[in-house]
Amino acid sequence: MVKKDYLAFIGTNSVRGSQGIYSLRLDGETLRPELLATHQVYNSGALTWGGRRLYAASEGMTFKGKADGGAHAFACDAAGILTETSAQRSFGQRTCAIAVDPRGKNLYGANFYQGTWVAWPLDENGDLLPARLSVAPPEEAGPFRALHCVEAIGDDYVAVISLAECALVVYRASNGERVTSFVFPGHPFCRYLAVRDRMIYAMMQDPGDIYVFRSDPEKKGVLTLLQTISVQEQPLAHYATTTLRFTSDGALLIAAARENSTLTLFSVQADGTLARKQILPLPGQAPRDFAITPDGRAVVTCLQKTDEICVHRIESETLLDTGWKLSIPSPAAAAITMLDETLRSTRRDT
Repeated sequence: MVKKDYLAFIGTNSVRGSQGIYSLRLDGETLRPELLATHQVYNSGALTWGGRRLYAASEGMTFKGKADGGAHAFACDAAGILTETSAQRSFGQRTCAIAVDPRGKNLYGANFYQGTWVAWPLDENGDLLPARLSVAPPEEAGPFRALHCVEAIGDDYVAVISLAECALVVYRASNGERVTSFVFPGHPFCRYLAVRDRMIYAMMQDPGDIYVFRSDPEKKGVLTLLQTISVQEQPLAHYATTTLRFTSDGALLIAAARENSTLTLFSVQADGTLARKQILPLPGQAPRDFAITPDGRAVVTCLQKTDEICVHRIESETLLDTGWKLSIPSPAAAAITMLDETLRSTRRDT
């Protein structure tokens, strides 16, 4: 059977000659990346594919001429050509993370400056409507109001990583009501979230620990810590972790660390805890983000400092280097969909 091709999107920082968002085709058989098109957009520091649209966070200090951050929605055709279909402000600056809820009804965004998280409703085409919520941290959080990540917990709750509080905070998605929080001991530099069903995985940037929680938001205040596990076998002076993502079947979780340029692969146990399987040195520096193909076959990693992306296969709980790389200036974000899914989405729009 001929394997289907993939369409990958790489968001970049607006430096070193960047052309914005790069659209790539990954060959379904060889996984070789090929540049299809570029679309000029400012500091696309986070990307996610929402089924019918590519969403990009604007990780800058201005958005559409205002002192604000925001998000864009793009339609995409099979040639990788992006067309902006909507854009909305984020009521904060340096929007650094975005996430779509499971039903595709909302896009959530986290602002590194001002520390707000925002909920944009999505219309039937997946386009962004004006924000229905902008939620600020409590006054007692102090002057450093910053968020680093946002994720949906099902359709009813939203989790954020708050640098201001050094905490995982859970909110009600409908009205922004604060439900519960967990303050990380020792005030580490917290970074990223991954959510699978009722399990929440919170990763620290330094030190590089992952906290594994079972959540039950219906029982207000319930976050049960099951495990703390490092992304490295041996302690590092600095970890500078970035991204944490599941394969689509939820069997594997992958984490990236910039300081020693590695990906760490974990298997997910029956109770949701993690077992470290592999620490993979990467063929370049500073993995700022990565994306996993929808079928769990491959990983595309953004090597920010060496201006390139690399591609690895996933086989039997192991990451294997394909040898494929592609030069892209300051790659900072990645998202992948199946090429045939993009074709179906485009046909529905026309």
